[in-house]
Amino acid sequence: MEFKPNHLAQDEHSLVQRENHPCSGFIKFVTSHPYIAVAILCLASTVITTSTSFGSLLPIFAIVPMLIVLFAGVPVGIYFSSKNTTDDDSRKKMALFMSVASFAGAIGLFLIILMKGSTAFHILNYGLLVSALVLIYLACTDRLTDKAFVVVIFALGFVLRLAYVLYTDISVRQHDVGNFDMEIGHCGYIRYFYENFNLPDFDVRNYWQFYHPPFHHIIAALWMRLQTFLGIDYYAAGENVQILTLFYSSICMVLSYKIFRQLGLKGRGLVCAVAIVAFCPTFYIMAGSVNNDILSIAFMLAAVLNTLYWYKNPTFPRIMAISLCVGLGMMTKLSVWMVAPAIAFVFLYVFFKNLKDFKKYLVQFLCFGVVCAPLALWWQVRNLLKFGVPLTYVPALSITSDQYIGNLPYAKRLFDFGLNQYANVGDQFVTYGASYNEYNPLVALFKTSMFDELINTNNYPKIAGFNIILFWSAVIIGIFGFAAMIYAFCKKKNSALNNVQKIFVALIYVVFFASYYVFCFQFPFVCTENIRYAVPLIIIGAFFVGLAVQYLGKNTNGKTYKSIARGAVYTLVSIFSVSSILVYYIVGMS
Repeated sequence: MEFKPNHLAQDEHSLVQRENHPCSGFIKFVTSHPYIAVAILCLASTVITTSTSFGSLLPIFAIVPMLIVLFAGVPVGIYFSSKNTTDDDSRKKMALFMSVASFAGAIGLFLIILMKGSTAFHILNYGLLVSALVLIYLACTDRLTDKAFVVVIFALGFVLRLAYVLYTDISVRQHDVGNFDMEIGHCGYIRYFYENFNLPDFDVRNYWQFYHPPFHHIIAALWMRLQTFLGIDYYAAGENVQILTLFYSSICMVLSYKIFRQLGLKGRGLVCAVAIVAFCPTFYIMAGSVNNDILSIAFMLAAVLNTLYWYKNPTFPRIMAISLCVGLGMMTKLSVWMVAPAIAFVFLYVFFKNLKDFKKYLVQFLCFGVVCAPLALWWQVRNLLKFGVPLTYVPALSITSDQYIGNLPYAKRLFDFGLNQYANVGDQFVTYGASYNEYNPLVALFKTSMFDELINTNNYPKIAGFNIILFWSAVIIGIFGFAAMIYAFCKKKNSALNNVQKIFVALIYVVFFASYYVFCFQFPFVCTENIRYAVPLIIIGAFFVGLAVQYLGKNTNGKTYKSIARGAVYTLVSIFSVSSILVYYIVGMS
C-alpha cells in the first residue's frame, strides 16, 4: 500500500474536486463542442429577438437579479461552507463573492427601474454582471485557468454581438442592404429567393447588389421561410436574418481561437489574441449586418484552419473540407479567392516534400478541383453565358459622387498621415456632413475597424473621449502586432512558427493588404476604404500580439524589461477591450 503525505493527499483531492465540478464540466463541453454551443445560443436568441418585436421582455428581466443571487451567490456560499473550515481566507472569499452577488442583484433591480424598455440594455448589463461574477468565482475557487478565461471572453463577446443585433435593425448602419419592402439591395435579393424559389432569370446588373453569388441570400431566404411557416411575422423574420449573421460572427471567434492554437499560441498569449478578436468592434457590426460579408469571412477562416490541419495530417477528408470552405465561400462572395494563394503554397510544399506518394496527392488535388471549382465559379459563368456579365463584374459609382476621391494625388493618399485626420477619429464622409472625405486607406482601415462609417461623435455625442481611447489603443496594438510579425518572420531560431507557417501567414497578409490597396485605388471612393474588405488582417494582427506576449513570458529571470513589456501589452489589450465595451454600450443606449 502506498502512503502519501497529508498535504499531497489534500492537493490530489482538491484537484479531483476541481475536475469533477459542474463549472469544469461546462467549460469542457463548450471547448469540446463550440459550434454546437454557439448554435444553441443563437437559436435561444431568436426567442429574444422575436419577442422584442412584439413587446418588452421586462417581466423576464425583473427576475434575473434574483436568479443571479440565487444561482451564483448562494451556491458559492454553500461551497465554502461545505469545506468545514473556519480559516480567515475561506471566510474572506465567501464574504467577497456573496457581497458581489448581492451587489449585482441590487444593481440589476435599480437598472430595471431606471430603464424599463431596452432589452439590449438588460442583455448588456446582465452579461457584464454575470461575467464578472463568474470570473470572481473562478478566481476564488482556483479555477481561473487560461481555458476558462477564454470561455468567459467568448461568452462576453457573444453578449456584445447579441446586444448590437438587438439595438440595430436591418435599416440601421448597414452596407447596401435596403429593406424587405424593396426589390433591390441585399434585402431585396433575399426577398427574391423567399418569394420565387429560383435563380434570377434576368441580367443581374439591372438590380442593385444582385450580382453577388447567392449562397448567403438563399440561406437567409430559407431561414425566413422556416420562421413564417412557424407563424412568425414576415418583417420579424426579416429582422431575424441577423441571427444568422450573429452565428457567423460568433463562429469567427471560435475559428480564430482554433487557428491560434494550430499556430502554437497558448497561455496568456492566447488569451490576449482571443480578447482582441472577441472585442474588436468590426465583429459586433458584422453580427448586425445582413449582407454577405461575415459569412464569407467565416468561410475564409474555416479554409485557413482546415489548411493548417491538412498541413499536419494531409488526409482526404481535410482537403475536401478545404474545397468546400473555399467553394462555398466564393459562392457567398467572390473575394474569398484571396485565401487561395496561401492554400496553394501549402499544397505545393506538401506535394514536393512527399514526391514518393505523388499519386495520393494528385488524387486529392483532382478531387479538390472537381468540388471547389464548380461551387466557386458556377454563378459567374452562368451570368457570363446567359447575359454577358463579366466574370469579375463589380458596379462602380459615378465620379460625380460626393464620395469620389480619385482627383487626389496618389502620393497624398498613400503617405499623408497629417494630424488633421485625427481631429475626429470617426470615418469622414462629406455625404454625412464631414468637412472632408477620408482619403488615406490605412487611416480609414483603422477608423472603420473601430467605428465603421456612421459611429462618430456627430451621431453619438456621448462616446466622446472613449472613442479616442478605443481608436488609439487599436492603432498601438496594430503597430505592435505588425512589428511582432516582422520580428517573428526574421527570427530564425526558437521561433514558434516554422518556415512553411511563416510563408503561409505572410501570403495571407500580403494578398489581403495588397488587394485592399488595389481596390481602394481602382474604385477611388470613401466607401471602398473599409475594413470589411480586409478583415483577416485583424486575425493576423491579434495572433502576432499573442505571440509577442508568449515570447515575453519566456525566460524572464533577470530580464525585467520583458516583464514590463508584457505588463504593458496586458494593459493595452485591457484598455482596448474595456473601451470597446464602453463605446458600444453607449451607442446601444443612445
